[in-house]
Amino acid sequence: MPQSSVTPHPTSDSAASAASPAAATPVAPAGNVRWPLLGALSWLVAPALVSAAYAAAQASPEAARFLVGNAGVAVGVLACLILGLLCAIGSRVRRERWPWVGSVGAVISALPLKLYLLGMLFRL
Repeated sequence: MPQSSVTPHPTSDSAASAASPAAATPVAPAGNVRWPLLGALSWLVAPALVSAAYAAAQASPEAARFLVGNAGVAVGVLACLILGLLCAIGSRVRRERWPWVGSVGAVISALPLKLYLLGMLFRL
């Protein structure tokens, strides 16, 4: 007996999709997996910001005084945390190949803030 080429109505299998929530979540096709570009970028946020601060300090003595001061360091560590977190979120939104790369990158980009807070607590 030949099979019909008519597809069922989307609501006809709603009971089957309600029974298994995994069937309702969209899965990216195997050929559409993306390389972890934003995940890798989240690892590089802290070194990039330190390099930019060093270059700015070498270019201008006024910038060096601001960057070495408490306000400059506070702005730098918060910028590092926020940019690392945004890159990690972007990695998850893009559904990149290895999702752990962005998550670990967000933790690594938060390390300067953790060190800054520990230095404030223990007056280092």
